[in-house]
Order: sequence, then structure tokens, then C-alpha cells
Amino acid sequence: MDDEDNDYEIERQKTIAENQELLNSLGLDPNGSSKIPFSKPKADLAKSKSKPRPKRKAEPVIEEPRRRSGRLAGLEATQEEVAKRNEEEEKEREVLRIINRKTRDQLMDIEKMVEDTSPESADSLSSFLQSVGADHAPRQYPESSDAYDDKDTLPAEVTRLKSVFKGMTLKANAKVTSERVYTMVVHPEPTKTLAFVGDKFGMVGIWDALSDDEGPIWHVQAHARSAVTSMKVDPIAGSGLVTSSYDCSLRRIDFESLQSTELFSFPDEDMLITHFDLVPNGREAWIADKDGGISHCDFREKRNIERRRWVVQEEGRAAKLGGISVNPLKPHLVITAGNDQHLRLWDTRLLSHLNPRSTELLTPPPTAKGRGDPLAGESDVGTHIETRPTSSIPNEKVGHFMNSNKGKGLLKASFQHGKSCSAAYWDPWGKRILTTSYDDKLRIWSVDSDDVSSFKPTKIIPHNCQTGRWLTILRAQWSLNTEYMPHFTVGNMKRTLDVVACTGDKIASLWTDVVTAVPAVTVSHPARVDHVLGGNTSGRIQLWTAS
Repeated sequence: MDDEDNDYEIERQKTIAENQELLNSLGLDPNGSSKIPFSKPKADLAKSKSKPRPKRKAEPVIEEPRRRSGRLAGLEATQEEVAKRNEEEEKEREVLRIINRKTRDQLMDIEKMVEDTSPESADSLSSFLQSVGADHAPRQYPESSDAYDDKDTLPAEVTRLKSVFKGMTLKANAKVTSERVYTMVVHPEPTKTLAFVGDKFGMVGIWDALSDDEGPIWHVQAHARSAVTSMKVDPIAGSGLVTSSYDCSLRRIDFESLQSTELFSFPDEDMLITHFDLVPNGREAWIADKDGGISHCDFREKRNIERRRWVVQEEGRAAKLGGISVNPLKPHLVITAGNDQHLRLWDTRLLSHLNPRSTELLTPPPTAKGRGDPLAGESDVGTHIETRPTSSIPNEKVGHFMNSNKGKGLLKASFQHGKSCSAAYWDPWGKRILTTSYDDKLRIWSVDSDDVSSFKPTKIIPHNCQTGRWLTILRAQWSLNTEYMPHFTVGNMKRTLDVVACTGDKIASLWTDVVTAVPAVTVSHPARVDHVLGGNTSGRIQLWTAS
């Protein structure tokens, strides 16, 4: 043994001795047992030994049939058998998906969508909707955007608006949907307060709040079992309701024909439609999705006309667009609200200049034979109406175009919030923008579309927007009434429904003991300024009116 081995052996023996000394100091045996005595007294030990624990009676073992592996048994499955088994399992999954989500057909009769069991309920809804469609109640648009710009008249207008909301009382309080309210809209018919309420599972509750028989309520399964994300009443005559959903479709309920028609759809079930807005002509829509895309849909297009989608935000967790709004007097100006904290103002006229050859085709998955029933036979394919966009221009191409001479002006302005921007809306005059953000601020812009060099909010209002997981996100929304100065409604985490003027003045804060939850979703009657509604997570809707 040389000197190096000698030194190593000495060092090893020293380490063993140190470890043994440490174990002894801790009262531990190197074999794993403890040298520390038990803390239980010997008397207790003897006592416990004197009364032995009775033996548990063995339960009979029930032999059940066991699933045996063919591979372990030495049985080899053929490729055809494996393919057939996989196909059957896929069909079972498709059937379960259809049952769970209640997939809608492309064209459906309203009477088949009514969830109430009695046939009288479907008949009464049909008669009611047809009477509403015959009333011809269009949305009122201002003749020009020049309104309430004179600062000297604002105090008087604020006083006038406050006088209207003085003495507001809870007029009606009803459970309109069985699940959480996601969106709500009121029909412009001035003689009614007709509310459409979209819930978490694709249901649309229809509530005639001020009728003589205490407000009848109907339930229509307008979409698959996915949240209804946005709704708009047909602005031309009030004869239909357009709805969007996380089931990736845009649909229209026609009050006269009593049919629900699919207008737009995505083939990818994960490309959720988060919001949409109608152009004032009522025949076009701009649609936002969770992957940062905006799509244009013209309902007058025939099946072979191309529909396109543009990805205007970078992909990732912050790609989702939570809101989109069309300027009512200049429809080419569209704003978007994104999870990436930005409000963006777009001139959509320039999107048509993007090279169509740079698009990526959006093709349906192999299992989808039709939008209605994925298991439909070949005979149903011919009757399928194409509602999907045929192409999608990726964000890289959109960004490259914006940096070119041709694309200058596509993105007219942008503003970054402190946190996610959850909603953005144009006011009825197309002069102001209202945003809601998770940074606990409501912001108002006074916008000159010809000069947006200084794109900053003119009014910032502190407001708690921390809704959490179980509450629908707050969306401050303008009243569509043009007879009074611009004002909006918004839910308050203190369970009040707030009415605020464009100047930031608090007009009203509505609450009573009956309201036990936050009215996260709010809306105003387009034709009656003193009629506002709030909806909460239980599906209950409150109607407030002046006494």
C-alpha cells in the first residue's frame, strides 16, 4: 500500500469515527433503531397488554370479473381491429360531447329551442316574438357627432340627468336564468322593457319585465352549453337578436320567421368568440376571439364569398381580445380591448389591402362533416351552409403590413393600461371611448378621429374591478339614449348599480336590501333613460325605474 492509499484509509477511519460520535450524541443506532427510551410509562404498557385488541372478522372476498389484457395473454390484435376500436371510441366521445354541449343545428325553429316543457310556453313565446318584430323599433342614431361639446352647458346637463334619476326604485326582481349572467341587452321598443339575458351555459332568458301578468319569462337554448358572450338587437327594425358564444358561433334569432340561423363559425372549438359588434346597417359584424383575431362577417354574402380574419395581437396568454366596438357614425373605426393591456383604434379600410395570397386556410377538423351534427351522413353535407372564414392572416403579416407605407394608418392609436383591458365601447355619438380595466380604473377618451396624435384619457375614475373567478367581469357600458348627455352604467363590488356621466359625476348609486349580490352585468333601456337593469351570478335580474 503506497502513501496515498495510507492517507486515504486514515481519512476514512476518521470520518467513520466522527459519524459514530454524532449518532451517539443523537441517541441513534447506526443500524436504524433509536436508543432513546419511549416516553410512555411501563404501567401503561402493561395495561395495554392486559387487554389485547380483538381480532377483526375477515370479510368475504367477492370475486368480480376482471378485465384481462389481450397483450399479456399473448393475443395480438390486428391493425383493422385496433382501427375499428379507436373509431368506436371516437364516436362515443363525439356523442357525449354533443349531449353535454347541446350542439345547435345551423337552422333551427324557435319552438325546438324552448327549454320549458309545456307546449303552451313555446306557443306563447312565438306569438310574443312575432308581435315584437311587427312593432318596428329601430335603434336611434344621432344625426351628427356634434353634441354636448360646449363646456358651458355641461353643468346644466348633469343637473338635468340627475333629476331624471332622482327617486329611482326597484320595480321588478326576477330569476331570469338558472346560471350566471354573462351578457344582457334591452329591446328599444319604448312601450316595453324587454330584456334578453345570456347565461353561462348558452341559455337566453327572455323577460317581459313590465307586463301585466308579472313578467313572463321564457328560456331558449340559443347556443351549445357554452357561455353567451355578447348580444345585439337588430338596429334596423328591432326584428331580431344576434348572439355570440364560446361555442365559436354567431347566431341570429328572427322574431318574424321564428328561426335561429348560424351566421358565422370557427372550425376550431378552442378559438372562442369573446365579443362582437354590429355595423349600423345591421348586416355586418366585427368579431373578436381569444387568439387575438378580428373577423369581418357580412350576412349578405353568399356561401362562396371569402370571409377573412386578421390576427392583430401576438399569440400567447395575453392574446385574448375581450372587447370590440364599432363607431356608430364612422363604421370603419373599430376599437379593441386586449388582455395585453392595450386599447387599440383601427382603420379597418386598410385591412383589405393585405395580400390575400399571404393567408392561411382555416380548414375544419377531419371529424367535422357539418356544423350541426358531427356524425351527420353524406346526405347532410350538401345542405350545409358555409359560415366559416376561409382564411386567416397571421400576426407577422399584419405587423409587416403596418410597418409598410401602404399600411400606415391601420393602427391609428393605442394606449396601455396598468393591467388587462377588459372592455371598450364607443358612445352613441362616436366621440368618446369608455374602457374598463383590472387596474381598477374606468377611463374616458374624447376622440377626434382626424387627429389622434395625443391619444390619452380625458377622465380617469377609480373603480374596484377585482371580480375574481366566480363573478362575471365588469363592463362599463354607455346608455344608447341620445336625448340626454352621454352616461354609462357599471356594477359596483359594494352591490350597487352605478350611473355615471361622461364628466365623471356620479348620477345615481342604486341599492336596496333585496339586492344581495353584485350586479356585475348592467344595461340601460335605449328609449327610456330612467330604466336600468343589473344581473348577478345567480341569474337574478333587477329592474330600476323612476317613481
